[in-house]
Amino acid sequence: MSLVAEACLAGKTLGENTDVRVFSAEHIKGLEFEAVFVTNIDKLAEAQPELFDKYLYVGVTRASTYLGVTCAQGLPTELERLRDQFGNNWNR
Repeated sequence: MSLVAEACLAGKTLGENTDVRVFSAEHIKGLEFEAVFVTNIDKLAEAQPELFDKYLYVGVTRASTYLGVTCAQGLPTELERLRDQFGNNWNR
């Protein structure tokens, strides 16, 4: 079985049960997901420092079971104190 990734533009929330729905952080407040992936969190911190903590909070509190976080270059300084809570690969 293959999965279909569906971009949920402008906060569209309905989709097929078998689809993987992809949201921007500004459209997920109040929703819950089995898995949440925050990609390139260091680039987010650099590009939007005034919204970084808000997007991070909303993103990580939406995950009911799995949370994945990736960095392009390295962990943002704001998250450095949590370094030991992160794994170096998906097996942790």
